Amino acid sequence: MSEETFWFKEVEYRVLEGKKGVKETYDGMAGSYDHSEHLYWTRKIEEGEERIIKEWVGNLLTPILDVGCGTGRYAIGVAEKGLEVVASDVSLKMLKKTVEKAKKHGILERVSPILADGEHLPFRDRSFNALICTLTFDHFEDCESAAREFSRMLQKDGLCVLSIFNSYTLDDFKRRNNLPSDKVPFRTEELSPVLTYEVGHSASEVEGLFAKYEIGVMEVRGCCYWHLLPMSLTKYYKTKLDSFFNIFKSLLKYAEIHVILMKKRA
Repeated sequence: MSEETFWFKEVEYRVLEGKKGVKETYDGMAGSYDHSEHLYWTRKIEEGEERIIKEWVGNLLTPILDVGCGTGRYAIGVAEKGLEVVASDVSLKMLKKTVEKAKKHGILERVSPILADGEHLPFRDRSFNALICTLTFDHFEDCESAAREFSRMLQKDGLCVLSIFNSYTLDDFKRRNNLPSDKVPFRTEELSPVLTYEVGHSASEVEGLFAKYEIGVMEVRGCCYWHLLPMSLTKYYKTKLDSFFNIFKSLLKYAEIHVILMKKRA
């Protein structure tokens, strides 16, 4: 494996704090996010996550809100299916990448970019039939506010697709690499190494949080179970293995990512 794969070992970092730090990080990564060699593990995680979420996207009804859309990984996909999507992010540069892709695919009329904070969304109550939030929820310092806002956005029976870093495996990664408990490392060819706020959650923690706001969990799956393999074999891990490991619910705690499908009850 190339040096880029484990670039975060014994590196000097700039420490970026809070919401401002998250925004600075993603602004800095926007230009090379989709092709950076330093984001090797991000690509593997996205591949595993997408295998699950693509099964659920077909059940989403328009309009859809994509919170933390990044460079448009899901916003573009659902718009290509003919659905209307509001793509929101705190990073203006990430939003611009989403717009560029929408123009390239000829679907800009179905993608509405909005610069917005997921903890304080600028939309009227019950504005959406579905909400997508992938690998973003863990960046929120006030997850309670985010859950409340997600509930406020959704109409009755609206679906919410959420992916989170599993706190069990993320905390283990931080300990092994002597990283702060509330920070993770980021780097691209354009962004020098930084530590940015990100805290994992378990599926059970998310279920308890959202239940307070009338959103119930329908299904939970894990992806990226490479922690079950010796480090020397990690590079050979195939995302198809996720389906096998998901048969054994007791192994969910070892998944790198928890992917959750939820529904608004009232």
